[in-house]
Amino acid sequence: MKRKLLTTYILLALTYTSFGQMDYSNVEFRSYIYKYKEADPRTSELGIEKELLSEIVKLLGKDIYSKEEQDEIVYKTWLALAKPKVFDYVFKDFAVSSNKNWGSQNANGEIVLEPNPYLTDWTVSDDEYPYFQLALNKILEYFQLMTYGDDAESVASSFNELLITKDFKFSDPKDDDWAYSYIESVNSELQKEGLVALVTKGYYNIIVCDINSKDQLTELFEKFRWELVQP
Repeated sequence: MKRKLLTTYILLALTYTSFGQMDYSNVEFRSYIYKYKEADPRTSELGIEKELLSEIVKLLGKDIYSKEEQDEIVYKTWLALAKPKVFDYVFKDFAVSSNKNWGSQNANGEIVLEPNPYLTDWTVSDDEYPYFQLALNKILEYFQLMTYGDDAESVASSFNELLITKDFKFSDPKDDDWAYSYIESVNSELQKEGLVALVTKGYYNIIVCDINSKDQLTELFEKFRWELVQP
C-alpha cells in the first residue's frame, strides 16, 4: 500500500514539475539529525485540511497565479505538511531550494545541505504547529506570496519580494520608523489600491491581500495558530 501511494505521489510530482534536474555537483549533503521522527504530523485531528491551504493560496494568489499554478502550490504545501518525509523524496529539488540557506557557503567555502530539510524541521519541532508555520512560510515565500521584515529597512525591501507589490513605489522609511510604523504608512498607500498588508504577530511574516479578504485570511491563519494583525 505504501509503495502504491509513493508511486501516486511521484506521478503527481511529475505532473507539477516543469524544471530540469538541479546541479548538485558542488553540494555536499550531510545530516546532523541522529534520528528523524517516524510519525507524520497530525493534520485532520488538529483541524488542518487541504481545503484551508486552497483558500489561503486562492486569496493570496488569485490575481497572480493561474488555477493550475495555485493547485500546484496547494499540493506541494499539503504534502509538506502531512508527509514531510515523502515530500523531501518526491520534491527533492524544491525541498532543498526553498530553504533560505540554498547555495550559501560555510566558513570553509563548502555548500553543505541537509538532505531531508522538511523532515528535519518536523523532527526538531516540539509539535505540529511550529512545523506547520515554518513549512507554510517557506513555501509561500518561495512563491513570493509571503515575505519577512523585522525593521523598517528590511520591510521596505521585502515589499519588492512580493509579486503583488513588486511594481509599487512606496515612500522610504523615516529615520524613526520601525517595522510596524512603516507598514502602517505603507497601508495608507495600499488602501488606495484596495489592498492591505498584514503581519503575523511576533513573527514579522508579511502578506498583502485585498482588504475584503482580510477577515477571512485572519481566520484561516488562526487555524495554524498564527495571529495576523494590521499595523
